Amino acid sequence: MTTWQRCARMSLPVLLAFGLAACGSSGDSTSGGDATAAAAASAPAPLTTAPTKITNTTPLAKPPTAGKTFFWLQCELPICEKIGGGVKAATKTAGWDFKSLVYKSADPGGGLESALQQKPDVIGITGIPSAAIKSQLKAAAQAGVPVVTCSPGPEEPSAETYAAICSQTTGPDGENLAKWAIKDSGGEAHTVMVTIPSFPSLQTTVDGLNSTMEKYCPGCSTGELELTVDDLAGGQVASKLVAYLQSHPDTNYVVFNFADLEIGVPEALKGAGLDKLVKLIGNGAGPQQFEAIIKGNGMDAAWVAYPAVYEGWQLVDAALRVVDGGTVPDGYQKEIAALPSYIVDTPESAKALAPSYDYAGPAGYEEQFETLWQLG
Repeated sequence: MTTWQRCARMSLPVLLAFGLAACGSSGDSTSGGDATAAAAASAPAPLTTAPTKITNTTPLAKPPTAGKTFFWLQCELPICEKIGGGVKAATKTAGWDFKSLVYKSADPGGGLESALQQKPDVIGITGIPSAAIKSQLKAAAQAGVPVVTCSPGPEEPSAETYAAICSQTTGPDGENLAKWAIKDSGGEAHTVMVTIPSFPSLQTTVDGLNSTMEKYCPGCSTGELELTVDDLAGGQVASKLVAYLQSHPDTNYVVFNFADLEIGVPEALKGAGLDKLVKLIGNGAGPQQFEAIIKGNGMDAAWVAYPAVYEGWQLVDAALRVVDGGTVPDGYQKEIAALPSYIVDTPESAKALAPSYDYAGPAGYEEQFETLWQLG
């Protein structure tokens, strides 16, 4: 954000405290500008090209045993419904049965207990650290029902927690967004991450962005706007963000931890006269964000294409291995440590996602999984 933009957003008392001279010419700021530009130039480039291959490379020894049951525990967020769609499609492909339950975010343990009562062959859940459901995971292990997960946070699988973990954290997505903002701003990115702390897995995106900013951009700053599920359900995100931006006038990038947090925000920012002063970026984009990039609304600038449907397939891939083989093969956890995501930041790259304007996963990922499963 330029100096005149920051000054334009300040009230008179803030202006006086800040110093009128700071809103004039840049004077002798050349060396500072050179330093920030150098920092931006030294930061790694963000990944903006769509991956073409799935990360799984180890084939099954034989086709999966048909007739097993995968029980999907789905969180209340819309992105979890997308993941569930992938789980359902993948289980059908593998010849398995699919059952599901939407659990309350405040009670994932209760959801796991309900799933265990159904006596499935395997249970899948995302975004919950094992410490939050320790006793229920222990009960599942004692019952001989493996639990597979994605994005629980920085932890490793074990005999009494998760049998397999795909995309251990969303930290890489936060890192990629930070690199993009650093480059785009020339080393002067001042971000606010819009997030919901009650989902611990989302914190890894925050941590990835913050650590990358600190490492590569001394002229950048970060902040957080912490919301609740009720804020999202009640349509309060936009008004709370407007209030935050009005009290933090240096902010020039709003980072959404997932796309549903952006609902109503562009309209609210325009109504508050903030639409020309910030860029909107984030994780888990869908049609609204990609179509906005194509139209060039002046705000939506860069969004991570997050393969939520693919994540469901990866959960099933892990389930096939732990059910038929008892464990995952050596090196498997490294294969699935991160999802094949990337940043969409041009109309051309967004148009490539037509007609759905969504990103399910690398092109042909279903067939690639079928080949791994000896079904192709």
